[in-house]
Amino acid sequence: MRFIKLLALFIIGQIFNLHAGEKDLYDFLWLDPDKSVFVLQNKLYPKDGSFYVDAGYLTNLTSNFQDTSGVQLKAGYYFTEEWAIEFAHLKYTNTSNSALDAVEAVNEAVPFIRRPLSSTSIFAIWTPFYGKINTFNNIYYFDFGFGVGTGSYQMESNLETAEDTTVNKYESESYTPVQLKATLQFHINKNLHMSIDFLNTNYQANKPSNKNTKEWKQNNDFIFSIGASF
Repeated sequence: MRFIKLLALFIIGQIFNLHAGEKDLYDFLWLDPDKSVFVLQNKLYPKDGSFYVDAGYLTNLTSNFQDTSGVQLKAGYYFTEEWAIEFAHLKYTNTSNSALDAVEAVNEAVPFIRRPLSSTSIFAIWTPFYGKINTFNNIYYFDFGFGVGTGSYQMESNLETAEDTTVNKYESESYTPVQLKATLQFHINKNLHMSIDFLNTNYQANKPSNKNTKEWKQNNDFIFSIGASF
């Protein structure tokens, strides 16, 4: 009988605690219906007032008849926690691929090719998102942001000699692009980080079918880099 009484008291106590917890939660939501939570955790790696320098490897995703890769150097300064100004220089290397060899063999002429040479840009960077992930019992902190920029985009093309059976000559071209980017940055420690960039470069160039008419074209680059913040 004594055991039954103790068990009954235990069950009643648990029911009372459960209802109290639900009531506390309800009261909290009812008392603060307009509360907004802007920060879920303290930032382990703040950016306000910091400089950064990155060096990276890029691969181009849109070159026709070319295998295009290159390197990137960029540097920037965060003048607030979310906003930064960034300078970037990209240098490209182009190699003809098997698709070009196949077209030449079939048509006995070189197709129209426009390929990037270099890019020097200034970006406004906005980084509103940050967080962390737990992988294999290790916590990794990251930032995710966007950028818009412009500058000087150097390319070359065989516009004047495309489809010529006797000669293939490339001539330099220069554009003022509109560039958009998305950046995912993983922090290794306070001073070191790794970044993955997707860079979209838009420019107006002469059409190969009508050399006096311009059209919007784009190049997309995927960039992996390692950098330092201080």
